Amino acid sequence: MLKVKERFAPLFCALTIAAGSVATLHSPAAAATIVMKMGIATVNDQQHEWLKRYKTAVERDSKGRIEVQIYPASQLGSIPRMIEDTQFGSIQGYAGPAEFFAGVDPRYQVLGAPALFESPEQAQRTLEDPELNVPFLALGEAKGLKGIGLYYYADNGVNTRRPVRDVTDLKGMKIRDYGGAMQEALMKSLGVTGVPMPLDQVMPALQQGAIDGTVSGITTTTALKYYDTAKYFAPINMSILAVVVVVSKEWYQTLPADLQRIVVDDGRAVSHDIFPYTVAFIKSSSAAWVAAGGVMADFTPAQLKAVHDLESHVAADVLSDKPQVKQLYDVVVKVARKYH
Repeated sequence: MLKVKERFAPLFCALTIAAGSVATLHSPAAAATIVMKMGIATVNDQQHEWLKRYKTAVERDSKGRIEVQIYPASQLGSIPRMIEDTQFGSIQGYAGPAEFFAGVDPRYQVLGAPALFESPEQAQRTLEDPELNVPFLALGEAKGLKGIGLYYYADNGVNTRRPVRDVTDLKGMKIRDYGGAMQEALMKSLGVTGVPMPLDQVMPALQQGAIDGTVSGITTTTALKYYDTAKYFAPINMSILAVVVVVSKEWYQTLPADLQRIVVDDGRAVSHDIFPYTVAFIKSSSAAWVAAGGVMADFTPAQLKAVHDLESHVAADVLSDKPQVKQLYDVVVKVARKYH
């Protein structure tokens, strides 16, 4: 009998290993990892930092069931392409300025209206307030986009190839903007020709002289080293740049309920927690701009008031025949007053 056992011992061992392998294949730990590809147009800025923090949070809270893959610097395509790919589920997420979503729903552009906020703190608190945050993040639902994050990025200034020491210096320039009726009207109010353009096309256009400058936050221009081509930055605080983070609704609906909660909750948590980093990063980016040879214009309060006076009619003009957009704009104004 012993000889029989010894003879079949290798077979018993193999069957035991095979059975263990089958059990492993069916265990939760061996379940296939869910890949979450997320793209942005920038690199080494607050958007990039947001994605890094989000990756850490989601992979921790999902216990590795979701792997967040980050693709900065338009690696997944231009901004319109990334938005479209997220809508159709080719990628799982995208983050970018709200105005670039105006083609999905014109209400996205309300945050780009001038003179809404007096400080970054007021802007961030307004964006987080549920009275605005909830309806704003839901704007793309019918078009395949589920909002999971909304946060203050920077005040918009103008980065140009030649000096801008006063708002009158902008007249006649061709300036890249984010697109949409609000941006177009804002540019016209300053005597500028707006040229809507995705971020990945801006540097070549500046180098070739196809545009004279770009609307941007100082953190973007510094991170992308625009000081080599267009070294003048005018911090005229024409409006804020708010970042919207969306995921593919089609992809989101395939997730089990616990992972859906993690995707949403971590998005909102990171959008809140990023603010102190943003404030510090704006300050360090401004210093880095000057240290690298960039020139920062120093506008007086009177000059800034002149800019805001020129822009004062923009929102009313744009929204006069757009009742749905005006309704959300009124919510922004109402909520912002709470944090005045």
